[in-house]
Formats: sequence, structure tokens, C-alpha cells
Amino acid sequence: MKINGETKLIGFVGSTYKTSKMYAMYNAVFENLELNYIYVPLVVNDIKKGVEAIRSLGIHAVGVTIPYKVSIVEYLDELDADAKRIGAVNAVVNKNGRLVGGNTDGHGGVKALKEKTEVKGKKVILLGAGGGARALAFAIKDEGGNLTIINRTVSDAEKLANIVGCEFAGLERLSELLLSSDILVNSTSVGMSPNINQSLVDKKLLHKKLTVMDIVSNPQETKLLKEAQEVGCQVVFADRMLLWQGVLKFELYTGTKPPVEVVEKALQIIK
Repeated sequence: MKINGETKLIGFVGSTYKTSKMYAMYNAVFENLELNYIYVPLVVNDIKKGVEAIRSLGIHAVGVTIPYKVSIVEYLDELDADAKRIGAVNAVVNKNGRLVGGNTDGHGGVKALKEKTEVKGKKVILLGAGGGARALAFAIKDEGGNLTIINRTVSDAEKLANIVGCEFAGLERLSELLLSSDILVNSTSVGMSPNINQSLVDKKLLHKKLTVMDIVSNPQETKLLKEAQEVGCQVVFADRMLLWQGVLKFELYTGTKPPVEVVEKALQIIK
């Protein structure tokens, strides 16, 4: 990779800037396609000043993760349709000084699901009502999924369901609703390291006709996914969502579709 006065800088801001897998992915694809870009971590403690730096330094784009996905919004000039309705961004592109926010999380998740199953017309249970759930809920609904949002705090599930236009329920109805469901998506942090022995779903509720996706990526094989495989469910690992949301962001950043096989090799992910 050669760096010169024409190199376009793409940064990454958020709590995982030290451990993100995106550096390997983006820089491998830039090199493969001979694109004059470089993807680097940015240490940002004040998001307002961080956005000012993007403008002042002419940074081409930035990837965004927690805790800035929502707080960055007020400092941007424009949001695309997905980011606007979700109320959060995971990518910002500098278009001649005008900063435009986008969000590829939900559609990345749906593309990961569609590697294993159709979503249209399927009964989908989405566990959680936070930021990740919000992006996934809109994307699943867009794809034609028959969605029910389940959350421990029912009022949060109801608020999100009313915005998206779908059903909602409390966690106590999970066993009843799973019986006739086709897809289960965990969008909560339950099962994330170090609490790797936790799951919101009792193994005996899982059945072979179910496709199960978990957005928790550490560990890669969560308790939920491990038990789902033992029952005979199809499973979708979080890294597949990571791959596809990254592919979609790559297109936002460069206007170019990356070779997926190069992305997979860079991320070293489970298919």
C-alpha cells in the first residue's frame, strides 16, 4: 500500500477502536482493488470535536460504533433514509465538506440471514429493543418478515414495535411464540464475554425448523448458537452480519463493491 497526497483517509471511532476487525478487512480490499485509501483508528473522546476534525482535516469517511452511533447525529449535515428512521449511524461520508450519515447494520443482518433462509413471509422473533434491535427491526420489516419484538421491558418493545409497525410481547411469551416461529434473532448483549454461560432462550424451546442468529460476536459461538446447533437449527454467526454491514459500508465509502472472498479471508470468519 502506497500513501501519498491523494490517499483518502477513512477513520473508525468508538469504544472498540483498539480491537475492531475492520482494519484488516478494509485495508486488504483496498490493496486487492488497488484503491488509494487507508482505514485507521481514531481516538475520539469528544464526538463534537471529532466531527469538527473530520471537516477540518478533510477525512473522507468514518465508521462509527458505540457510544457514538446516536450522539454523532446532531453534528452531521444530513442522514440517509435508513439512518434517519433508525436514529443512529454507523458510517459517515464527507461529501465535499457535507457530512452524510448512513446505517448499514440492519441490512447487513438481513443479508447474513438470507445466506441461510428466506426472510419474506417468515415468522421472526427479535429479542431486544435497543439500538441494534432498532436497525434490524426496520430491515426485517422491509424484507417482508412477520416480525414480533420481545423484550424484558415490555414498554420498550411496544415503543419500537409501534414505530416499525409490527407485533410485540414480553419475555414470558417467548416459549409460546417460538413454537410457530421460523427465525430467532438475539440483538441483546446476553451471552457476551465474560458472561458466556448466559442465554435468554431455554434449549428445550429450540426446534429444528428454526434459524437462529446472534449479534454477539465475542464469543463467536455463544451459548445460544451452540445449543441451537446441538438441536439441529441453522445458525447465523455475528461475524456474517459484521461482514455484510462492512461490505455495504465499503460501497458507501468508495462507490465500489468489494470482493466478498477477500473480505472473508481478511476477517477469518465462520460461514
